Amino acid sequence: MFSFLIIFPILFTLSASTPLGDSLGFKSTAGFNIHAVLVAGSNEYYNYRHQADVCHAYQVLRNHGVPAENIIVMMYDDIANNTENPFPGQIFNAPNGPDVYAGVSKDYIGNEVTSENFLGVLRGDKDLVAKGKKVLTSGPNDHVFIYFADHGATGLIGFPTGILSSHDLNKALVHMHEHKLYGKLTFYLEACESGSMFENILPDNINIYATTATNSAESSYGCYYDPKIGTALGDEYSVAWLEDSDSHDLTKETLEQQFKDVVNSTTKSHPQQFGQKSLASLKVGQFQGEKASSKVHAPKGHLRDSINVRDLPLVILKRKLKLSKDADEAFFLEATIQNLIAGRRFLESGIKKIVSQLCSNGYCSDAEQVLSTRKPLVNHPTYSKVAKKFQSSCLNLGIHTHGMKFMYVFANLVESNNFTESTLNLFLEALERACNNYIVNHGFGVIV
Repeated sequence: MFSFLIIFPILFTLSASTPLGDSLGFKSTAGFNIHAVLVAGSNEYYNYRHQADVCHAYQVLRNHGVPAENIIVMMYDDIANNTENPFPGQIFNAPNGPDVYAGVSKDYIGNEVTSENFLGVLRGDKDLVAKGKKVLTSGPNDHVFIYFADHGATGLIGFPTGILSSHDLNKALVHMHEHKLYGKLTFYLEACESGSMFENILPDNINIYATTATNSAESSYGCYYDPKIGTALGDEYSVAWLEDSDSHDLTKETLEQQFKDVVNSTTKSHPQQFGQKSLASLKVGQFQGEKASSKVHAPKGHLRDSINVRDLPLVILKRKLKLSKDADEAFFLEATIQNLIAGRRFLESGIKKIVSQLCSNGYCSDAEQVLSTRKPLVNHPTYSKVAKKFQSSCLNLGIHTHGMKFMYVFANLVESNNFTESTLNLFLEALERACNNYIVNHGFGVIV
């Protein structure tokens, strides 16, 4: 129970059937084939929703005729058979909805779910092929659909034990374009501050159309909290596009219409469009499959109960505490809540002290201003180096996901300093010293 909260001083421990739609035909239109990459970048039971979203996306593509061999799935696969799951071997993306896990063909699981493997998949990496792993095999006329769901931060998205920067992601996408690995590409991204992954960096002339769950400065929202399952089953933006695809004729609906429907259904954040927006006139089916679906997963009559995902770990614990009728369990839950809060308070205090020390080193004049404002991220390459330094020397953001909430302060520092190579190196050294002073060896196993 609550395996994601390995928090000091309380420590805890934390298969698919035949693919659906094997009998479905595949329609290749105008000389292109559809290829897809579906990624859930998290693990642990409280992040159930990310793998549920990805499994549902797999069902959408299969039910619309995309062949299994053209779909690459990355998911940790620790949810369906988790000891906390009251429905072993099943995953649901909505209350009383269908099992979306059945038949999902998983290509990268467990420790294989890394940013390096994801980028290798996109580039068609030969080393992965040599290991018997699937990579994109699309060509210059093909259509590629990428869907990613996980935690995010300014210019970052997460993996179970790591991060991927906006700079590295967009470099890979440009590489794909230059090497003619697609004709047209659509990217749907579910994460907090996900707009920052494409804003001021994704080119608008390489046949890529991207939409994100949020703008560059806001959280995304989980939804469909199910007390029986004990967590949120989906994410608001993801559920919006998934249910839209389930219930529409994708040979008639355009990407632009789907985006508008998603905006209308996403009540707590502001989905964005990036890249070559003229592609939005294309039909959704050109990326998600053109066969008429006989399966409609969209639930009826369920309130989505949207929850800020940064608050979700606390919300889960507090709702379980409210329902608990066992004194020992209630004591355990209350202690866990207090330790989670303590970890978050420690981290917030540590970030403030790091910024103050960096200001005293001459990298800013007003620590409070750095903490209370947000500058647009423009210098993605430099920020990528700073974020990687924080990741390696201060706090692993893939594990300590609450740390992502504060990464905007380092974007602010990047945008406020005109770093040269030498001055950036000095800044990175100063950052490491500050991290050693205020964060490293903090005594909390996980801060979420």
